[in-house]
Parts: sequence; structure tokens; C-alpha cells
Amino acid sequence: MADALFLVLLILHIGAIVAWMGGAALFVSVIIPSLSKMSPASRAEFIQSALPRYLRFITGSSILAITAGLILYGYITPSGPGAIYIQAGAVLGLVVLLIALGILVPSGRKLVSLVKQTPGSQAGTTPQDPTMTQMARLQRRMGLAGRLGIALLGIALILMIIGAS
Repeated sequence: MADALFLVLLILHIGAIVAWMGGAALFVSVIIPSLSKMSPASRAEFIQSALPRYLRFITGSSILAITAGLILYGYITPSGPGAIYIQAGAVLGLVVLLIALGILVPSGRKLVSLVKQTPGSQAGTTPQDPTMTQMARLQRRMGLAGRLGIALLGIALILMIIGAS
């Protein structure tokens, strides 16, 4: 029977991955498409109220998933034919963490900052306004980072399942 530390680490790792992937899927399939359909005032309000909380959630769940996974890896050090799949999945997980913390989160924070600086909740601005152009570019960058993250996390999940079986 597995010891308690292993089970706690495994539950933390799997739970954090479910949260991370679920949050990323929600972002890509619901939040980003909805932002483009909102009025400028609604979009500004949503970005200021929900996006900071979402970014904290993704940061926390991704760091917890990777940290618990690395501790698990050191704790059990997999060997045999499945080890290479687990290692490949771990590398992909680290790549997605870098994408999240290096592209998604900074872009989201910059977007929140720009929305707060825009007077009148973006009312009366034109699409050619440099601030609006930058905000649209940040939203596209976040969408791309989210889609890439989901794809790589899906591949990492498949590799980890193959490696563990």
C-alpha cells in the first residue's frame, strides 16, 4: 500500500492539474470569445473584476501542479519503459508553466492596467486608438498562449497516463 505522503502528493498534483487544465479550457472556450462580444464598458468591467482573480488562480494551480509533480518525481523516481513518457510529460508541463507565467499572466496584467488607465471605460475610443490596438493585441496573445497551453497540457496528460500504466 502506498504511504500517506505519496498519496497526498498525488492528490495535490492531480487536483492542481485538473484545476489548471479546467481553468485554461474555460479561458479559451468561454472567456476570450465572450470578451469580443461584450460592449466596451462591460468588457472593461469584466477585465478589471474577473481577470486578476483568474490570473491568480492559474498562477497558483500551475505552480502547485508542477511543484507537486517534481516532488513526486523525486520521491518515486520512475524507472522502466514508462519513465521516458513521464519525463516528456514533465518537460511539456514545465514549458506550459513558462508560457503561463511568461506570456499569459504578464499580458493579462498589462491588459488590466491598460483598462484601468483608459478613461470612461473605453467609451468614445476608436478602434485606431493606440491603447485599443494594444489591448486587442494583448487579448489575442492571451488567447494564443491559452490555446497552446491547452494543447501542450493535453499531450502532457496523455504522456503521463501512458508512462504511469
